[in-house]
Amino acid sequence: MSRRRTQAEEELSQRYPHYDAYKLCQQRAFFFGSFTLLGVTASTYIIMNQWLQKYSPKLSKNWLVGGPLIAGAIASYAVTATKSADCKNMWLAMEERHSVITPAEERLAQRMKSGE
Repeated sequence: MSRRRTQAEEELSQRYPHYDAYKLCQQRAFFFGSFTLLGVTASTYIIMNQWLQKYSPKLSKNWLVGGPLIAGAIASYAVTATKSADCKNMWLAMEERHSVITPAEERLAQRMKSGE
């Protein structure tokens, strides 16, 4: 079942030819971040549970849930932010605008030519 595109998406695709590739890249970045949250949280929970059983420190059991969630959220944010920045740089390069691979002198010349 394919999802129908809205009029706004059609206009964006016409204005920016590589919008669909950017949108797909962003979707992958968010899915990758979600799976990172799940994976890091689960693995940290298992490790902390084993550590608590072995050493039984005087820590609250709340840390057995809170610690992995905090670790997962931090890792997920880092992964999603990095992947989103990569998507942005890819889109700018595909649209032949400023990107991290364009030298500074060339970007300045493009700005001067366009009158920005």
